[in-house]
Amino acid sequence: MSEKGYMEPGMEEMKKSENAVLQFMRQLLAVSGVVLYMIGTGANIAYPGVLLEQLRQSDSVLRLTPDHESWIASILGLALISGIVVAPFCLQKFGRRLTNQLSTLPALAGWGLLIAARAPTALLISRSLQGFGMGIQAACAPVSIAEYSAPKHRGAFLATIAFSFATGMLLAHTFGTLLYWRSAAVACASFYLVSLILISLSPETPPYLASVGKYNECCKSFRWLRGYTEESEKELSVLLDSQKNKAVTVTKESRLKMIASIFKKPEFYKPTIIMMFMFILFQISGMTVVPSYTVPMMDEVTDKAIEPYTSMLMVDVVRFVTAVIGCGVVNRLNRRTVLFIGVYVSVTSLFCAALLLYLRDFGYIPEEYKWVPAIPTLTYIFGKTLGILTIPWAIAGEIFPLQYRSLGSGISGMFLSIMFFVVVKTAPTSFRQIGVKGTFCVYGLCIAICGAFLFFLLPETKGKTLYEIECHFKGINETSDVSDPCEKDKMLELKKVEEG
Repeated sequence: MSEKGYMEPGMEEMKKSENAVLQFMRQLLAVSGVVLYMIGTGANIAYPGVLLEQLRQSDSVLRLTPDHESWIASILGLALISGIVVAPFCLQKFGRRLTNQLSTLPALAGWGLLIAARAPTALLISRSLQGFGMGIQAACAPVSIAEYSAPKHRGAFLATIAFSFATGMLLAHTFGTLLYWRSAAVACASFYLVSLILISLSPETPPYLASVGKYNECCKSFRWLRGYTEESEKELSVLLDSQKNKAVTVTKESRLKMIASIFKKPEFYKPTIIMMFMFILFQISGMTVVPSYTVPMMDEVTDKAIEPYTSMLMVDVVRFVTAVIGCGVVNRLNRRTVLFIGVYVSVTSLFCAALLLYLRDFGYIPEEYKWVPAIPTLTYIFGKTLGILTIPWAIAGEIFPLQYRSLGSGISGMFLSIMFFVVVKTAPTSFRQIGVKGTFCVYGLCIAICGAFLFFLLPETKGKTLYEIECHFKGINETSDVSDPCEKDKMLELKKVEEG
């Protein structure tokens, strides 16, 4: 194929097939760097589950108090806040690629300090560095994946975020089961190093380049990812035209007025509110508590009838297998359907597990069946992984319009980090005061409340173009409410391209 996209007669179909594979592989390369980082994030979240268990041993080189333990597990949430605060600035000022690269550096530094730690303070500082990098990446990951992906691959690529979390958790617990905690930390840190290499091999995302007026670079990046086809060239033309028009409009307003006007636009504040509830649901479901405290939680659930590390790996395997299933399900079923299946299964399973634990405490369950509460507990892991882990990240990548993506991701991500800290920090106290059974009841009630809000707030996005989603939040009926004929033609062209 020449620079202008010319093809020899009779070779067009073969070239199209070859180019489609090449384009997919290039998009996969660009996305894989982010995916490797999110595997590291899953390992960060799960690592305390093995670290604290090994440090409780009598021959441990570090001695921790219960307060130390809760801080080591929860300080990621506080550090996430600082990372998410700077993420919108980084995304807009430095771009997606450089922001992804920079986010790996504090994570690698954190793992390095953890490997060399000789005191609890060093562990806390290392976890803070990891959390800071995670905060930047929490806002950057769905944005980067969505902007690298062609519309037909976007859903599957976004679903890999949930898969990455589950994979990282499984690997961290596996490493911690087989290796000394310092050696396990070396293995976990390797994900960030590979991530940095893959990110460095990828170009900047085309939408970001267009948004900052680098139109030639945008064309090069877009064509590297998507090749030269009639459909992709139309999509590129629409992208460039829309950003050029927006650039002219922005120069007529002061920055303060522009920010104020953004917060008043329904296509910004409605998706932001939805993502706030999504991330609150994500954390209040115990998504980060379970990996951090899997061993003590499962000890109480099974009454130590199952060996601790075996029960931990049972949870990880269920989570991993469900995440693999979720990658396929999210492209076949409606987003709302998958989310609310997860909510229903999680709530029902949590209450069933709590009921069985209460019955066992009162002596209604025979000794040989005292492990039975593990069944609804594992069902709860299945439900929350299928819907509550998978869907928020898929929605986050497609619900915000391009011009508000950095800001919206940062604000909604703030709720993710705050709830991370609150839920993980209070978990040990909750386990001590009301037990796992009482904690399950609280989580089940909170999931039900958040699910009820989202039932009325969340629109269906599967099968809809980004244009149609934006129209929904604007309250207009596609092009029927657009008076400018030129703008109507442009919107119809965008809709046609995205559907293609």
